Amino acid sequence: MVSRPAAARPVPRRKRPIQLASLRGFEAAARLLSFTLAADELALTQSSISRQIGALERQVGKQLFVRKTRALELTAAGERLQRAVQQALAAIDRSVDEIRGVGLPPRISLTTYASFASQWLVPRLAAFQREHPQIEIRIDAADRFIDLRKEGVDVAIRWCSPERTPLPTDAIELLREYVTPAVSSRLIERTRVTLNTPADLFKLPLLEMDESAPSSIASSWQRWFDFAGVPPQSPAGGRMTFSFIDQAVQAAIRGQGAVMGRSPLIEDSVAAGDLTTPFPQLKMQTGYHYYLVVNPDSARLPHVATFTQWLLEEFRRGPMRLT
Repeated sequence: MVSRPAAARPVPRRKRPIQLASLRGFEAAARLLSFTLAADELALTQSSISRQIGALERQVGKQLFVRKTRALELTAAGERLQRAVQQALAAIDRSVDEIRGVGLPPRISLTTYASFASQWLVPRLAAFQREHPQIEIRIDAADRFIDLRKEGVDVAIRWCSPERTPLPTDAIELLREYVTPAVSSRLIERTRVTLNTPADLFKLPLLEMDESAPSSIASSWQRWFDFAGVPPQSPAGGRMTFSFIDQAVQAAIRGQGAVMGRSPLIEDSVAAGDLTTPFPQLKMQTGYHYYLVVNPDSARLPHVATFTQWLLEEFRRGPMRLT
């Protein structure tokens, strides 16, 4: 009987690896849509980035960018690779930071907009740091929406209109913004104006926000007067326009005019007696909400969980009353 030779085992097909050195350059170019800007960010030359991208395209076997005269666009393959590379690099960077940070104080990075940081958040952080002196807080108040995973930021407090701004499904609504006029006793004493009806506010200087932003229109004096049923007219004391709400609030506290106060930014000043709201029953919703968003990669960290729980409790507590 002739024995048959044993069947050869199939040789597993070897996957084609790619060189990882070019992924940093690709991620920067895909995010900035510019080889030049990517080169500046990574301290390389534009030709180096171009060579890296060319080599990566040859290894992948697909074109990753559409190169136009003065523009750069991602192809479908480029968009798919960008998503994978951004998540992978963010995970690697975070792991390296955690390894390097062994023995160092835990740190929380938070992004929000500048007026909220100065008017509401920063005054409260002293109490948090007294309770948790081992936790460091880093605040990015650059008035921009960022990808938390991509930039390695732990927590975001968003102020936005949910109808116009996409939010992650796990975003937590903190409050719905309303506006109502606020004045200081200094202003009333100086002008001797009695505020019996909303129309009496026209006897005072009105502090307004620059209407270039949609949020300013939603919380404008004109919209509130319409809400209160008051016909428009020119204020006897004139108008003063600001770019940032915290500047307008401070001007109101100094007695320079009446401000259209936004929650929660004026609530501490009202609780402290620096401002009063003459028509508290006339609170107008602006359509803007505050949301808490936590980076999924950070949510499991104990110090981040401690901080987010503290934030939730502070929003539930309401105005901060100094003693």
